[in-house]
Amino acid sequence: MNSLIKKTLLLLIFHCCLLNAARAEVIVNGVEDKVKKNVLLMLSLNKETCESPAWKIKRLFEQADSEIDSSLRALGYYNVSLNKVLTMKNDCWQAQFAVQLGQQVTIKTIAITIRGEAKEDEAFLSLTKSLQAKVGSPLQHSFYESIKTRFIALAQERGYLNAQWQEKKLLVNKQANQATIQLTLESGIRQKFGEVAIEQTILDPEIANKYSSIIPGAFYSSDKLVQTYDMLSKSGYFEQIDIRPDFDRARGRSVPIAIHLVPKDTHHYSLGLGYGTDVGLLFNAAYQNRHLNREGDSLTANLDISFVLSTLEAEYLMPLSDDGDDPLNDFFTVGVGLKNENTDNFVSKNATISSRLKYGFKNGWKQALFADFSYESFTTQQQSRDSMMFIFGGNWNYSTADNMAHPTNGYRLRFDLSGSYKTPISDASFIRANMDAMWIKTLPWGDVFTGHLGLGGMTIDQFGKLPTTYRFYAGGINSVRGYDYKELGPRDAFGNVEGGKLLSVVSLEYEHPFLDEWAVAGFVDSGNAYNLDTISIKTGIGLGVRWYSAIGPLRLDFAVPLNQANSGFQIYFAAGARL
Repeated sequence: MNSLIKKTLLLLIFHCCLLNAARAEVIVNGVEDKVKKNVLLMLSLNKETCESPAWKIKRLFEQADSEIDSSLRALGYYNVSLNKVLTMKNDCWQAQFAVQLGQQVTIKTIAITIRGEAKEDEAFLSLTKSLQAKVGSPLQHSFYESIKTRFIALAQERGYLNAQWQEKKLLVNKQANQATIQLTLESGIRQKFGEVAIEQTILDPEIANKYSSIIPGAFYSSDKLVQTYDMLSKSGYFEQIDIRPDFDRARGRSVPIAIHLVPKDTHHYSLGLGYGTDVGLLFNAAYQNRHLNREGDSLTANLDISFVLSTLEAEYLMPLSDDGDDPLNDFFTVGVGLKNENTDNFVSKNATISSRLKYGFKNGWKQALFADFSYESFTTQQQSRDSMMFIFGGNWNYSTADNMAHPTNGYRLRFDLSGSYKTPISDASFIRANMDAMWIKTLPWGDVFTGHLGLGGMTIDQFGKLPTTYRFYAGGINSVRGYDYKELGPRDAFGNVEGGKLLSVVSLEYEHPFLDEWAVAGFVDSGNAYNLDTISIKTGIGLGVRWYSAIGPLRLDFAVPLNQANSGFQIYFAAGARL
């Protein structure tokens, strides 16, 4: 017991010593916020401790005048008064600085002269003109440096590869507290792209060339080099991409471009285990053959197994050989698929053979035209039947965002149109259309609003013959939260959900960030699948947590239904970008 008391007393004495231990101090008075932070950042003395030798502290104290002066000049303060005191104690030291800033220097004139072929270049004229808006503003050295950087970057971007500054002056009149910026840029000639040599071993040259945005004879542009790198990276064929201007072989205005590509492994396998709110525990296996031949054909296969929805799909992709708008999205594909879906309202087994013509337009829209032949065996609460359908149609989608991984401003549109005509190989005639839209907007105070609208409708001669795959249902994480997956829809005479001909879903969500990568959200969802004679809108409300992680956004939602439902509470988890 005595030993324990002694140890406790020793710990208390030790902590008291720590609290009262001498500490080196640098005190700066007369400045606040950004100015004070810049002063402390520049002071070498601020990095020293009590253990530093006295001669070093005194030397750094002497040079503090010039460091403080430099830190304040960078922010436009050229008429500074400074008083300082250094107190040396037996065990440590303290330095005090009293600063009087004086009046801040403002920019009187920004005089930029462009010589060479860039003299009449509209991009340079526009940048020069835009900078005049800064006349009269407080002088910041960082602004002066940024001007020089922006002009050199613009020169590189537009092909003036030998551009250099002939004059760089920042003139400050301390008495008048005014500054003049004088710059003269010699641009030299504007160079052009020469021959483009692509070194690779897996694709025919005409296929590889489709991924290059570089046009021989066009003006040199660093943006085109970046676009070409991006296209080659997203093609999925190459592990390493090296794009270099070959200045050694440059002649006159012409700069050859050398592109060296190292292919990815031909075969790629993956296994995964996850969880989906709508489908439960999920096992995934995938295979890809990235380059079957020199035409760029590839093969993908994907297996998803869960208690609610299981699929097996294989697709053969063939790049279109013509010069399309978007080689990343221009494909003809053929595929096969098997699907088993088991919900509270129906059981469905589906086999499909499909063909698709995918095309990307220059304006960002993507189109897919398709023809599917499917065989489906489905069982609802009131019927069991087999159905063959030959279905043709298309979908069109467009999305844009400031950041696809963490969008704070952007929107997505998707339109689908499909149909079938009753023939010996198709059991029913129908036309089906639906639209899905999402809008994300950052509000002036920093919070984020998300709106979602889903609409669908169809006309059909005999609804009972339509497989459940093509009927409308509502409920689930991407529909009306608070209700189970495909729980909502028109009911038969016995109260069983049978799916509907129409669909309406509206979602409003308000998101408030509370850390760099975290946010909380509140939401309300309303809608249903219905027929004209059975319109019944269901609503759910809830709260959620958002984590915008390095591997992508993750969402966790807690929702309750405001109308009759299978359960009084739902938890939803989802990963991936919403746009």
